[in-house]
Amino acid sequence: MLNEKIIETITIEEVDFIIIEKAKTIYAGSYFVAPDLNSEPDIDASWQWFQDNKNKIIDSITPDCMICLSIDYALDRSTAERPYAMLHGQETSNPNQPKDVHVIESEPTMLIKVKSTNAAWALTKKLTGLDSPWHNAPLFTLIRTIFEGDKYSYTFNGCRQKGNEEAEYFYFNGDIYVTVPVKRKS
Repeated sequence: MLNEKIIETITIEEVDFIIIEKAKTIYAGSYFVAPDLNSEPDIDASWQWFQDNKNKIIDSITPDCMICLSIDYALDRSTAERPYAMLHGQETSNPNQPKDVHVIESEPTMLIKVKSTNAAWALTKKLTGLDSPWHNAPLFTLIRTIFEGDKYSYTFNGCRQKGNEEAEYFYFNGDIYVTVPVKRKS
């Protein structure tokens, strides 16, 4: 991923958790919003749009990757003011995209990133009881389980202007990473 500065790498049971500072990022692709607070967006339609239209994205800086932003999924539904949203797309250097390509700008933030590996899934099952390698959401839970406690003093970054985005990075070579936006506790 571009626009990143590695702050540190913390290795736990052979799993590397990379803490990064990410500059303002422009994402372009499909953007689908749930019809109400109790529903999910049409994830399949968003994915299909990306597959059919990824070549329309202008000035992609991650052309070897599909990024899936899960927007506001980590918020408490009982107090949420916005429905869930999903973007399948890529990072770009150009906010001016064709009219059917949606653009989301993410403010600078700190992220914790982990690669989907057998060791990461073993640690996920050990610490959270979750075991679902066909979907990467448990890896988000793994990051929170480890880093939101007192030992590392991070908390979910719920102050992002455009939403609370967790991201899955699917590289076309088969590598998969997940990122969770965080901030240090004061």
